[in-house]
Amino acid sequence: MSYLATAPRSAGDKARLNRILRALGTARLADIDQGMIDRVRAKVLRPDAAPATAARGVVIPIRAVLRHAARRGWCDLPFVETPRQPQGRTRFLLPAEAEQLVKAAAPHLKGLLIFLLCTGARLSEALGLEWRDVDLQGARAIFWADQTKSRRRRTARLPARALVSLAALPGRDGHVFRTPLGEPYRTSRERGYGGQIKTAWRGALRRADKSVQIGTFTPHDLRHTWASWHYALHHDILALKAEGGWSSVELVERYAHLLPAGHEAEIRAFWHVADTDAGSDRASA
Repeated sequence: MSYLATAPRSAGDKARLNRILRALGTARLADIDQGMIDRVRAKVLRPDAAPATAARGVVIPIRAVLRHAARRGWCDLPFVETPRQPQGRTRFLLPAEAEQLVKAAAPHLKGLLIFLLCTGARLSEALGLEWRDVDLQGARAIFWADQTKSRRRRTARLPARALVSLAALPGRDGHVFRTPLGEPYRTSRERGYGGQIKTAWRGALRRADKSVQIGTFTPHDLRHTWASWHYALHHDILALKAEGGWSSVELVERYAHLLPAGHEAEIRAFWHVADTDAGSDRASA
């Protein structure tokens, strides 16, 4: 309860902590060691859960609470192993492929896909975005600390393509992106954001794949796409880290030189920015 009270926590964070608490029972802080954490993983996750799932779902939340407790003198500073995530292939779309995906998307999904490709927002950040945090005049959108993975406020610059798309959306109150019925996307207490656009996403992939070979991409791959495009235009790792909300340069380095050379003009065309805007946008931000 002390950990929850110190800063805003998302619904997903609270759900993960509740699952961990049920698995731990009445364990004392001093008794929570690596062996107990491994047993909690076995209780709350499937046996075939990926290392990243184990880290996000169990290890990182427990470590955060234990560090909070250690700073208050309630236990020793924890030494907890983080499951090693094997290096996988970072998937991204070329501008022409991204354009085909947008064209193939259902009407209610087009604006969301354009926003993700123009800002690098995580799906949860985009679906939680409200109009009061969108400044069309200033060409920016704000993701507050309780919406972001890093728990830090982040401002996303909106290129012209995103501004035109947002201006075409109905309404100016409440959530920006909505279901075909006009309702805001809702979170599940247990799972947080993730499956709300699954059906529409699969339909867009299937239709787009008839024109270009996109394959089995996920909405999160649009964030990888934005990052690879950003680096291709700016060649600035630190700017990419800050604008994308990553916690370390190491996490961003995989996007350096990811995109084949020669797509800069197509990226600017997709974002509707001129050649001279690439540097001036970042300077004005």
